[in-house]
Amino acid sequence: MSNCVIRFGGNSLYKLPVLEAFANLLTGVTDNKIVIVSAVPEIVKIIEQGIEVLKSGNSDSETIINQLNTLIEERIPVSNLPVGRAKLESELTNLQSLLRGIELTGDFSLSLKDQVISYSERITSEILNAFLTSRNVLTKVLLPEDLGLYVTEEYGNASVLLEEPQNLNGLCGEGNVLVPGSYGITKSGKIARIGKYSADYSAAAIARLVGANSLELWEIDKEFRTAEENYVVNSQIIPRLTYSEASELSYFSGRSIHPRIVEPLISKHIPIHVYRLVDKNKELTTIINSESVVSPNVVKSVVHTEEIAVLKLNGPGVGFKPGILAKVTTAFHNASINIRSVITSQVSINIILNKDEVEKASKICSSLLLTSVNEIIIDGDVSLIAVIGHGMQKHHGVSAKLFTAVAQHKINVLLSGSGASDLVSYLIIDQKDTAKAISEIHNIFFNDLN
Repeated sequence: MSNCVIRFGGNSLYKLPVLEAFANLLTGVTDNKIVIVSAVPEIVKIIEQGIEVLKSGNSDSETIINQLNTLIEERIPVSNLPVGRAKLESELTNLQSLLRGIELTGDFSLSLKDQVISYSERITSEILNAFLTSRNVLTKVLLPEDLGLYVTEEYGNASVLLEEPQNLNGLCGEGNVLVPGSYGITKSGKIARIGKYSADYSAAAIARLVGANSLELWEIDKEFRTAEENYVVNSQIIPRLTYSEASELSYFSGRSIHPRIVEPLISKHIPIHVYRLVDKNKELTTIINSESVVSPNVVKSVVHTEEIAVLKLNGPGVGFKPGILAKVTTAFHNASINIRSVITSQVSINIILNKDEVEKASKICSSLLLTSVNEIIIDGDVSLIAVIGHGMQKHHGVSAKLFTAVAQHKINVLLSGSGASDLVSYLIIDQKDTAKAISEIHNIFFNDLN
């Protein structure tokens, strides 16, 4: 059995030096490595958009396959290797058959949608397998449905059935195994996706199920730092994080690990080791485990996201009228809209949503005939900035420092929140003030330590 499970990101297929380092590290290993592969993001995008245009009758399956072939051949430097090309072509052919069905009927089920999108990981895995084979690395692709990775029947947002017996057929064999991430198989035999770009969660679940002693993340898109380098040039890598801190950092920043990655690992205390690939070797940057360490200034990192919007339900007495929020949240749940946070007052309910879902959410609210609401406003030009770290509720002055940093530089705070956990305080500000706010908040928390 492998002593570790590795999650390898699809974005790395664009980077030949990273791929060379990856192949070098797998060459001649004495134990079996289980590599969970996430999809190339552009492949996911083409397939997801393809489903929608097929449903509307504005395209055809051949056009979508041609878009995928163009992306693969022009953007991915290792895709034209003759070895493994037949398997890649087979996956593309199978995908086209499914897309053709949607094209002819103009409709699809949630389970069929999940099955179609699963080809983004399958295609990525075959490209990676072809490259590794060309470098004389013994690998094979095993699909979650063949392994028996069982998940719930929550299409688009399934969970791995961690407490039920799973054989994971073939993972104990010789050589290195590549497993397409982000989906599994239901008890009824259908494909169900665990979420978008959720190979991290799949990898964590498999690490637990096979009894691995660690989960390794190789070459994540964004390292864990005290702030992003493009905003704070002297930001530092964070050497240690707790499971909870890593989850919050991911949730509030859209960082390149899935917020659910820690769920399967906590009870077994399986650590996550984050590596960068350098000069055909790997370098440990961050360890994530259950060890709680409060930093001298409490805050571990300043993170942000601009992929949010605020939906405001305004009206006299909306905060007093019972049932409004329950009606709204039920409707959002039925429409698969995720609520990131809610802040209420007597005259306004402010709901923080993903930016790409806010228009849909607004239309739903308009259709609900909320009698106490006389105005629905979308504020999309905003940025959420969060400070993350254990101990915020036990150490006085964190919120004071946070507001001092923005107030001294005339940055207007639209909304703020804290107290939902002992880990996070956040502000929502005008998007134009993002860079200044991140810089000044980082300064006030970290400059005293330098």
